[in-house]
Amino acid sequence: MRITAGSMRGRTMRVPDIEGLRPTSSRAREALFNILGDIDGLSVLDLFAGSGVIGLEALSRGAKTLTSIEADRVACQAMKLIQESWRIEPWTIHCGSLPKALPEGQHFDFIYADPPYAKGLAEQVPGWLEKRSISYDRLVIEESSQSRPQWKTLMPVQQRKYSETTLYFFEPHTKNNI
Repeated sequence: MRITAGSMRGRTMRVPDIEGLRPTSSRAREALFNILGDIDGLSVLDLFAGSGVIGLEALSRGAKTLTSIEADRVACQAMKLIQESWRIEPWTIHCGSLPKALPEGQHFDFIYADPPYAKGLAEQVPGWLEKRSISYDRLVIEESSQSRPQWKTLMPVQQRKYSETTLYFFEPHTKNNI
């Protein structure tokens, strides 16, 4: 995988060979950050972080802090190796399962969630955040384009399809949310 923009542009990272790990494509990442616009100085929470590439893209593009949560120990170790070798200080990596590993009562400017596809986890993310009193300005959930998530507490303000991936964009307290 290669970082596509910002201060770390062009850096390559090894992605561990883990069943089910599918890093977000460079096309979808570039589109995501083009839609988000300026993220300079933002705090980012990356759920189901996997390879860590979304969070690294955010840091590369100016995010102030990154918190990544991933359940797979091999993936966590791979992210920690990148953190050490690239000397990335504003990156906190939590190895644990969701929702148990979520912090309590924090605010993040941007939250990205990329759960395993078609397992019903994408639909649960907004509720998990609410139960943990985690506030945010923007939430993006990645899911398979084959799935049809049934959102219970929020409705996406937009969705974008990139081949096998659909990105759902949420903003709290908008007229489109339930």
